[in-house]
Amino acid sequence: MPTATFFRLPEEKRKRLIDACWAELAQVRFTDVSINRIITAAHIPRGSFYQYFTGKEDLIRYLLEDMREYFISLLRNILEEAQGDLFALPLMAYDRFISQQGHRDPMFSLFIKLMTLNKGLDLQSFIGSPHGFIGEQQWFLPDPLWEVVDVARLRQSSRAYADQVFHLTCAVLAVAIVETLHDPAQSAQVREMTKLRIDLLRFGGAAEEYKEECV
Repeated sequence: MPTATFFRLPEEKRKRLIDACWAELAQVRFTDVSINRIITAAHIPRGSFYQYFTGKEDLIRYLLEDMREYFISLLRNILEEAQGDLFALPLMAYDRFISQQGHRDPMFSLFIKLMTLNKGLDLQSFIGSPHGFIGEQQWFLPDPLWEVVDVARLRQSSRAYADQVFHLTCAVLAVAIVETLHDPAQSAQVREMTKLRIDLLRFGGAAEEYKEECV
């Protein structure tokens, strides 16, 4: 994490440094990030950088956590709009991230650049990375989202159950995003398929007369 000196910087200088850091991360892989390029773009001495961060790994960790908190806050707002309905989250998030007019959330566009440059980084694991703990239990569902989930909409009201529902809805959202990025012209079709997948999660795919046989 940044040092206390970083947080005491004047807002303009801190923003200039962070903007330079994001610009660097949007151009090269994490392993190729150059502190020299960052400090040149930010117009700060090299020694000053190390007053703020211990190194580039510390910097990258801070920026990614800041981005993750942004997405979690955004998803919480969406979930609140959906009145705590986890099943409504993927489609509403898809519309927020990728509008039908072709505009994207700026932070999401930046994340796509990071994902393209750094193989293995994906939205599902990024949003649902380990965050909350109860005893030995490690949750995929972040605490800020769990706080606004309406468990009355779920077949079971436990956090463990909500955690699995969130995991599956995140998978639907991640697939929709990947499909759209692969072929942006098909976004309307992808949206319809996303609605179908959410319907399957919400109600199941088995006919009523066969459901009891599967229990």
